[in-house]
Amino acid sequence: MENIYKNILLIAGTGQNVGKTLFACKTITHFASRFPVVSIKISPHFHFLNPDAVIIDKTADYSISKETNPNGHKDSQRFLIAGSKEVYYIQCLDNKLHLAFNKLVQHLPVDAPIICESGGLRQFIKPGIFLIINKKNNHNIKPKAIKNKGLADKWIEFDDSEFDFNPENLQFSNSGWTIQT
Repeated sequence: MENIYKNILLIAGTGQNVGKTLFACKTITHFASRFPVVSIKISPHFHFLNPDAVIIDKTADYSISKETNPNGHKDSQRFLIAGSKEVYYIQCLDNKLHLAFNKLVQHLPVDAPIICESGGLRQFIKPGIFLIINKKNNHNIKPKAIKNKGLADKWIEFDDSEFDFNPENLQFSNSGWTIQT
């Protein structure tokens, strides 16, 4: 049975550089003046961690850190710049994502809006809203994105300047994320 997290807006993409982080940042900016937005970036690739990052937990299979430095171009830093109150970064092997996420959940506020960029997390949780971003005319869609398409609440196209869905059409309340119709 999937764990349900109605306060999580989950954003996945059909590949790299399709606009996931840009859409997440636009959403953060839209909601940050009204809510203490928390953001999470999850990557299946291990990268150099910013020396300013606060390590929450680290094993051979994953690392969880809290981003504290908005001065940079990493996605987690862009989330801070956009207005997130807190930003967490998980690097982990796909088969350990559930362990890393369960560890991070212990540090997350229960009622705050959470915006999470992850392609793999949908396999373990049911978020309030699940969005998939695709770059217009992209024909090289990852198999995982094709598999997840049926689970998505909205498939969003990006043409390198505009999205065909506006973050202002999202709503957050005590009952979680919803799409305004």
